[in-house]
Amino acid sequence: MDGIRAFWNGSTLYSKTGKILPVPDEFTCSLPKDVSLDGELWAGYDTFSKLSSIFKRSTSNQSTLPDHWRVVKYSVFDAPMCEGSYPERHSFAQASISECSPHICMIPLEHCLGLTHLHTKLQELSKTKGEGVMLYHPTAAYTPGRTGNLLKAKVYMEEDVKFVE
Repeated sequence: MDGIRAFWNGSTLYSKTGKILPVPDEFTCSLPKDVSLDGELWAGYDTFSKLSSIFKRSTSNQSTLPDHWRVVKYSVFDAPMCEGSYPERHSFAQASISECSPHICMIPLEHCLGLTHLHTKLQELSKTKGEGVMLYHPTAAYTPGRTGNLLKAKVYMEEDVKFVE
């Protein structure tokens, strides 16, 4: 994904640096009030600059959803306050957002079967301009910040170059 990391605390969306994100009320009104979620605001592949411009034009006190917000999704991938393994937290988060608006969605969970499976998945993603995959240690507890229990795997592009003098 090429978006903006966003943490929902039950009432407000925050950036990874702790700043309140200026999101219209209509965007967050269906999110659960008693659950913390970790996810990413996303507007499609290769659209980070578009998403940034949406934020520059936004204020938190907008009650209706402006047209430029209609392309944005909050893609959830974890529930930080839920105890348990990553698959358990993922299931909890999925159940928590089941009644939410369509622009609130869950990132699918897929068990990695090994390096061949990972390489195949990365090749599939590269065809749709996907950035990569996140690899969670399945039994690890949620840990904020960088951790060895969460790794990002990206497609590595290699090209032959000829130097001419």
